[in-house]
Formats: sequence, C-alpha cells, structure tokens
Amino acid sequence: MIMGWKRSRASLLSARSRAMMWGGIGLGLAFYVVFGIVPAVANLGVSFTNYSGLSGSPTSFTGLSNYTALFTTQRPGFVSSLIETLYFVVGVTVVQNAVALLLAHRLQGTGRLAALLRVLAFFPIVLGVTVVGIVWLLLFDPSSSPAQAGFSAIGVQSAFFGSSRVAMPLVIIVQVWQNLGFTMIVFIGALKTIPRSVYEAGAIDGITPWRRFRLITWPLMAPAVTVNVLLAVIGSLTTYNLIFILTDGQFGTNTLGIFAFNSAFASTADLGLGAAVTIVLLFAAVVVALPLLAVLRYREARLFK
Repeated sequence: MIMGWKRSRASLLSARSRAMMWGGIGLGLAFYVVFGIVPAVANLGVSFTNYSGLSGSPTSFTGLSNYTALFTTQRPGFVSSLIETLYFVVGVTVVQNAVALLLAHRLQGTGRLAALLRVLAFFPIVLGVTVVGIVWLLLFDPSSSPAQAGFSAIGVQSAFFGSSRVAMPLVIIVQVWQNLGFTMIVFIGALKTIPRSVYEAGAIDGITPWRRFRLITWPLMAPAVTVNVLLAVIGSLTTYNLIFILTDGQFGTNTLGIFAFNSAFASTADLGLGAAVTIVLLFAAVVVALPLLAVLRYREARLFK
C-alpha cells in the first residue's frame, strides 16, 4: 500500500520534469560550491601565508603567525576592534529591533497613510551602500550641512563622523536606518498572524495595553524576534562597506569587518593578515550566533508549551 502510494506520487513528475528539477538543484549546488565553498577554503589557505597580492612580491607559508600577530603589538588595533565590534553589534541589534517593533505596531494598519509610511521606512534598504553613506555624510558635514546649522543654533559644535565621541553612535544610526524597513516588515507579518480573538479575550478581561503587549503580543512574536535578532547580529558583525564610506574605520569605528578590509587592502597590503581576521570574524559569528539561536529557540519552546 505504502509502496504503491510512493510510486503514484513519483509518477506525478515526468522524466523530463525530474531531470529539470535535479538539474536545477545541481546547478545551484555547483554555483554555491564555486562561489562560496572554494573561495572560503582559499581564504583559509591564504591566512597561513604572507601573500600581499602585489606583483613580484614573494609569498611564503607563515603558519599561525598572522593569528598570533593579532594579539601582539606587531598588528595593533585588533583588540580595540573587538571592543568596538561589540559596541556596534549590541547597539545596532537593540536599537534596530526596538524601533522596528514600535513602527510595526503603529504601521500595521491597512490605510493609505500607513502603507505610504511603510514604503518610506523600507525605501533605504533598496539604496546602495554608497548612496546611503554619501547622503549621511552630506547631512552631517561639519562645515556646511543641516545638522551643523541646527547644532550651531544651540551653541554646539561637532565634527560628527570625524569625532571620536559621536562617530560610532552616528554609524549605528545609519546602519539601523538602512535596515530598519526589513526588520519592520518581519514584525508586521508576525503581528498580522496573531488572532484578533486573543486580543478580544484580553479586552474582556480588562488588561492594560502594556500587559496586552507583554502577555500576548510579545510571546506570540517569538519566531519573528528570533529571525530579526539573528539577522541584526550577523549583519552588523560582517558590516564593513558602510563604515568604510563613513569613517574608514577611524574615530572609534574600527570594527572587525573594516579592520579586515583595511588590513588586506590598505597601503601596507597584507591579504594574509586580512584573511586571518576574516577567519576570526567567522569564528566570532559562529560563537555568537549558535548560542544565541539556542537561547532564542529555547525561549520559543517555553512560550509555546
């Protein structure tokens, strides 16, 4: 009986359809191996060398010297970049999810104004990183910009992205601004899956808006929270292009991503060292993401018991 059902199910696909299906899967896997696995393995190999990428420059195997140099005065800046990366990741994750949740709660309606505001909130994510960076640099130009005029009116002077005090908070704001729309859409999708009857039952019991959010909305949004927190953490860990445009890793914004980029492609080009930093960054992402995923999944399991 079971075998007959399996045969009848398999017969739903013709030989040509099955060939196209497996061909598509094989093509996708081949693309992933060629442009994902092979470069990753090559990057690991380069991290054990002093390869610079410069024509005529000799390359030799250096073992773990690139990794050990990160924690010595030979390659200064790595330890401070770890601290700045932690600051950046925590700031982006907390602010992005908090603001996106607030916007999702306010803009989940079906009216035209809510739809327009959702489009405006999502719009920055479709812009290129270069465009986003230039726009914010123009907005916060310390010599002549709207921000400079506004702060000067209240007697405050700042170099903005050139200030060690405010550069990192500003970079966090730009990162959040660009990715806020996607996080908001995920939260809106989660809010729309919550049955109205649950809220109606809560209203009958006379719960306050805060208790309704804490006891109904927040627990039922657990899967969306898991997705958004993980995406924010991994995305901010690997960000380098936006920071490169805004500050080039200066003024307290030297995260691991931009540190790896500058180590590999700055004037003292050292692709071996840059590759080593990216391997450390990958290890850090795995060490952070897997326990975080386990904690968030455990939270989901407890809430949905």
